[in-house]
Amino acid sequence: MALVVCTCLALSVWQWQRAAQKAYLLEKRQSGHVIADFNATIDLQNQRALEGQQFRLHGHFDDSRYWLLDNQIVNGTPGYDVITLFRPIYSEEWLVVNLGFILATHSRAVLPQVALPSSLQTVNVEFKIGKWAGFTLATQPDLNTAQPELLQYLDHAFFVAQTQRPIAVSLAYASDQIINDIQPHYEAVVMGPDKHRAYALQWLLLAVAAMVVPYLAYKRKSDE
Repeated sequence: MALVVCTCLALSVWQWQRAAQKAYLLEKRQSGHVIADFNATIDLQNQRALEGQQFRLHGHFDDSRYWLLDNQIVNGTPGYDVITLFRPIYSEEWLVVNLGFILATHSRAVLPQVALPSSLQTVNVEFKIGKWAGFTLATQPDLNTAQPELLQYLDHAFFVAQTQRPIAVSLAYASDQIINDIQPHYEAVVMGPDKHRAYALQWLLLAVAAMVVPYLAYKRKSDE
């Protein structure tokens, strides 16, 4: 019983903390839609400041390569997310940037083709803080040897090993469309704070029930 109660209480606290984090992100985004010019030397050193803030990057894409993140669905349509490398001006580190969603072709054997610009670009992005990969059963990002550009999930160490370049630990998502047929769709807050609070209350009530029900059963048995 103690294990169940402790687990429920821990989950309740975790959901409450998630609610606070989501509320902070929403407040930060709604407090002002000013897009800050990105300074790699300063901004990459403060992950907390990156979270929930939009930045304007000036720099160049690596137009020699890109990757496609598999199993993406937008508005009920299957496709891929286009993943690129971008080097901001005056920075020694490259950023991994998710440009957005591109439709799948008629066959999984034929991947969409993407032409990246080679000239100086201005890109508005948001940063994802924390782990890059979501839930996945894949054991490594590139499982398909016949299509090495096809990825099952994103991983910082993978890009460092693949490119042999200094890669920033923060994953960037394009906020605006840069290339035709590639649509940004990243949402920093998918589940709102109210829903997290509701889950926190649910786990708290389960913890209370796990304590009260056995007690009432024991008391009834003792009275008999």
